[in-house]
Amino acid sequence: MREQAGPRRLEPCLEQFPHGNFVALFPEIPIMGCRGTTGDILNTMARQAQRTNDTGPQTGSRAKPRVDKEARKADYMRAAAKAFLAKGASASMQDVADAAGAPKPVFYRIFPSRADLIDSFFQYIHDVIVQTQRGEWDGYGWALRVLYLEAKKEPEIFLVALKTFRGDPALEPLREKLLGLIHAQAAGFYQPAPGAPHGAADRVAKASKTMNSLAFDTLVAWLEDSDGLSDEKRFVWYGRIIREWRRATREAFELDSPEAGEKSDKSDRKA
Repeated sequence: MREQAGPRRLEPCLEQFPHGNFVALFPEIPIMGCRGTTGDILNTMARQAQRTNDTGPQTGSRAKPRVDKEARKADYMRAAAKAFLAKGASASMQDVADAAGAPKPVFYRIFPSRADLIDSFFQYIHDVIVQTQRGEWDGYGWALRVLYLEAKKEPEIFLVALKTFRGDPALEPLREKLLGLIHAQAAGFYQPAPGAPHGAADRVAKASKTMNSLAFDTLVAWLEDSDGLSDEKRFVWYGRIIREWRRATREAFELDSPEAGEKSDKSDRKA
């Protein structure tokens, strides 16, 4: 003899009451073949409606969490920079993938090659320099001061690009691109004054390039905290260097009129 099926759960019974009008009018009537009364059905319907309002319509499969590719890229860059600092420029892609805590194939989805990864270091620094150069002049040495404060947020990336990979001929174009930003900004210091000797405009580019690696070498020392100075003393020290550097360079490349040079000499002797 077949056993009779037990009472069904409430959810299948909801199909009998698509609008809920009956259960609202008669909330305490038992439902044949179902567990519970019409009131229980009504409560279940209300809970389902609330879940739909809170989360939206439910689909058959759960949506996969969306991956923020840019955030992952930043995390991988940071981890890779630390790996290069620890193991040197010879660190492999497996080393940097391990440091990022990612399988190598996953890491390659973000950085398809070692060259792409290294390019991203230099591009990051390039973008930060461009951003900081948009500020207004705030005393001698202000540009490096602002750049340093930004670089402290991701020091490993700056140190890897400016120190660990320094001297690699293959990366020299990337370094020159960064130096080009420094030279372009320095050109404002060396615009010829009225009355400067003939050909002064052609000497501006050469004068600007005299600040070749001073800014980057100083930035590395500050990020490594290897000079033993406080930030306040660093900024004063560097500001004085830039002020004197500008004066000496303008004089050496004859960017001022002879009369201006004579007045400056007299002023220095009085001081």
